[in-house]
Amino acid sequence: MTLARHVAALDLLRGRPVRDGGHHLAELAAADASEEQTEAERTALAELLAARWGPPDRLGLGTLLLRAERGERIPAPWDLLSETVPDVELWRADGRWIALGVVRAAEDTHRILVCVTAVDPP
Repeated sequence: MTLARHVAALDLLRGRPVRDGGHHLAELAAADASEEQTEAERTALAELLAARWGPPDRLGLGTLLLRAERGERIPAPWDLLSETVPDVELWRADGRWIALGVVRAAEDTHRILVCVTAVDPP
């Protein structure tokens, strides 16, 4: 999938209504690409998005896993994201959060994941 298609898919997600507590998740790429190739694609996509919304924040999600292990309830979609990706590039645009991460499901399977949500990060 090209970067232009990634941006188009993200724009479709952003166009969908998100009610309080709601979110949309999408896999933007799935390939037998190396982790380095997938990270490079995420970086290129993040640069395109930064041209729209400014530089992203990088949010490590490991602490959310620790907090959940200690019994804290982590709200969706942050609970799912913390179990799926180690960190996200994060923007706030038009009252929503846009998170972009790389899923490392297996040694040879890396995917770009995007989440659009109205729920603030915990």
